[in-house]
Amino acid sequence: MLRSLVAPLNSSDSEEFVLRRNLTPEALEEALGGDCMLWLDVVDPTDDEISWLERCFKLHPVVVSDLRREDRRPSLLVYADYLFLSLFQPQIHANTVQAQEIHCILNSKFFITVRASASSAVDSAYDRVATAPDYWRRGAAYLLYLTAQFVVDSYYPLLDRISLQLNKLEERALESGDRVTQRSIYHIKQQLINLRQMVAPQREVLSNAIGEERLAKTAEDRDLFRHLYERLLRVYDVIDSQRDLASNVLDLIESQQSTQMANAVSRLTIFSMIFLPLTFLVGLFGLNFVTTSPEWAIPLPGVWVFALIILATVISALIMAWYFRRKGWL
Repeated sequence: MLRSLVAPLNSSDSEEFVLRRNLTPEALEEALGGDCMLWLDVVDPTDDEISWLERCFKLHPVVVSDLRREDRRPSLLVYADYLFLSLFQPQIHANTVQAQEIHCILNSKFFITVRASASSAVDSAYDRVATAPDYWRRGAAYLLYLTAQFVVDSYYPLLDRISLQLNKLEERALESGDRVTQRSIYHIKQQLINLRQMVAPQREVLSNAIGEERLAKTAEDRDLFRHLYERLLRVYDVIDSQRDLASNVLDLIESQQSTQMANAVSRLTIFSMIFLPLTFLVGLFGLNFVTTSPEWAIPLPGVWVFALIILATVISALIMAWYFRRKGWL
């Protein structure tokens, strides 16, 4: 689907600003040859639309190949007539962070975005530009800045969501460090790793954009892209801090599991120590005391012997339990 905004290239404040929308491909070609600037937003592009872009804007074959792919890294490529760069907008789908690629092509007369329909950052920038004539007077570089700004802003709600999940999992880990909590934290760490892989190359893109004359012609434009670069650095720092928090929560769960294991072993050891004298007494009186010559027998009736054995085992068990409790082991 092709969406377009076409405005006069050199309109003054006194002139009436006329913004045309959603022109046909033939009208877009005519506007491109005239004194106009356009924003062409290609949503879920088809092969015919990409072929039309290649023909109309004289795109390099490498750029066309990149537009057809969905596995690029964020990058900035400089050509004689235009600049080509890619940005990534993060989204969570099925508990996994996925990157929505936004390809941007621009020069002084046009700004083209090629992306999937799920990339909401372009929609926000597109709607804002459609209602603000002043943005057009600042050139195509400012349109790129607005798009990149909404892309960077899309990281913050996602990081806030991950931070809230980590805080809840940390509280759950303090109560009971079960395997479900551990598995959830592993998922979050994978999400943070995916975010880090998206943010790191975008830092390089914005850093290169600051030094590109066609993007940052004035000191004001350089400050805009420098501001985006600094915000992306803060996003990167937040991702690293949340990765550290996730690792700390995992360490806390493992420590709790080790403590629970040690307590279980201690209890088993204590119970075995309590039953040790019982086993000794029962085994001792289970021996055969009758010898061949002379015979030796316990000079008590069997009922008394049985009662003494039961009494000795109960007293020894109580003494052992009292001693372990006094030591704080039980």
